Amino acid sequence: MKDFKINDLNISKCFLLLKDFFDNEENLANVAYPKSILFGGEEWFYYIFYSCLLDYSMRSKVYHQNLILTYELFPNIFHPKYVVDNYINNTEELLMILKENVHPRYPNVALKKWIELSLELSKYSNLKDKILSFESFNELTIFIRNIKGYGQKTGGLLLRLIYDSKVCGFIDDLGAIPLDRHDIEICYLNGIISKSKLSEKEISLLSTSLIECGKKLGLSPSIVDKYLWEVGNSFCNKKSCLNCPLNRTCNTKIY
Repeated sequence: MKDFKINDLNISKCFLLLKDFFDNEENLANVAYPKSILFGGEEWFYYIFYSCLLDYSMRSKVYHQNLILTYELFPNIFHPKYVVDNYINNTEELLMILKENVHPRYPNVALKKWIELSLELSKYSNLKDKILSFESFNELTIFIRNIKGYGQKTGGLLLRLIYDSKVCGFIDDLGAIPLDRHDIEICYLNGIISKSKLSEKEISLLSTSLIECGKKLGLSPSIVDKYLWEVGNSFCNKKSCLNCPLNRTCNTKIY
């Protein structure tokens, strides 16, 4: 911790650049879902739980396009009880569906996660009712963190989607911003932190600083999370440094 420092001034500089760049962007860091699904309905909740589960190791927009097409062809695999009843003893068929339609980078890992999530969610007769039973965002956070398969970023994305849906009506705000190695790298390259490899405690401190600096500029934790998500997906992943809103502050520039 002695060599770890957080530069709040650089956080503010970056946030002002991002705020100016994304100010009129209505679909910032949105996650696509099938048009046939009612937003905020029970089916939507089931879909986003599966959707966020595998949102890693490949370009997010491509992944979600694949997943939507998969839903249109095989909607039943997004129903926990159907998966448990039909695929627990027939994993090869489910693996083939995921491989040929979702195209995850690690198919066997994806299969394991899909089945484990299905087993967990099948415990509840109605997932939306379960989510609505929580009286605070913190209760929802604990619930999702206790489900196997979600990492910090994928679990954080799920939390943000539920929070932003406003279906639950929580009065408390996002308590933390989920930071993965890409977010940490962005912070390091923009002089926000003094090193790129952080401990869990240091990640927590960085998350807190990002939230506090954001609030001073009128930015909610959800918006800050969306900024980081969009920069990573739209610019870093595409090595599009020239067009990145952080071009002036980032130490890595690829032209």
